[in-house]
Amino acid sequence: MLEVKNLKSSYGSHKVLKGVDFHVDGGEVIVILGSSGSGKTTLLRNISFLTEADEGTIKFNDLEKEIRRLKRSEIHELRSKIGYVFQNFNLFRNMSVKQNILEGLVTARHMNKSEALRIVDEVLEKVDMQDRADYYPDQLSGGQQQRVAIARTIAYRPDLILFDEPTSALDPELTREVLKIMIKLAREGTTMVVVTHEMDFARNVADRVIFMENGVVVEEASSEKFFNHPEEEATKRFLRTVINDYDFVI
Repeated sequence: MLEVKNLKSSYGSHKVLKGVDFHVDGGEVIVILGSSGSGKTTLLRNISFLTEADEGTIKFNDLEKEIRRLKRSEIHELRSKIGYVFQNFNLFRNMSVKQNILEGLVTARHMNKSEALRIVDEVLEKVDMQDRADYYPDQLSGGQQQRVAIARTIAYRPDLILFDEPTSALDPELTREVLKIMIKLAREGTTMVVVTHEMDFARNVADRVIFMENGVVVEEASSEKFFNHPEEEATKRFLRTVINDYDFVI
């Protein structure tokens, strides 16, 4: 479905991504782990065209091209197929839950309003927020706001959804609410790439885990192999840091 090769990206003179190769197949759940500053979010923002990469090639379904040579129309087409769930929800504060989802369908996708309303009802039910359709973001908890953000994303029916630390702004109880929805989507076969610090989600839901450090991919493996038989010393060091009493099998 999606593949990038030799992806490089920088902010000013600071090189953030230093030649990343990355791919995700349809129906896969990929979790990206790494310390702050390792390049995880930049990778997501580059492949969703929220920020521009310096160089690299991208393949998405039948399109394959150097990333800097993509036409504006091609970028627009790719963006329409890739959903993005942000850390801080990014809801319109002056719109109700229903309006937050409806606006993009009618205005950006030019969908018939009656069909758009049907989809709004459908996705709100999927994230268990149908009883909050007329609420405004400030009337919702952080977990509820993130569930609305997820509903807004899946309403567009993207081929791939990117999650950028979707629970990092939430307390443990609200985190569980959001992870429950993400697990449900994964079980339904949604293609997902998730940057997260939730180790249980990575261990139990991910098909593959990628560990990044200093702008490169250090290790990539199935979830079982990554957590039980890591190969790289940097991976082992990271896992000992983030998991209490962590041990691995040699």
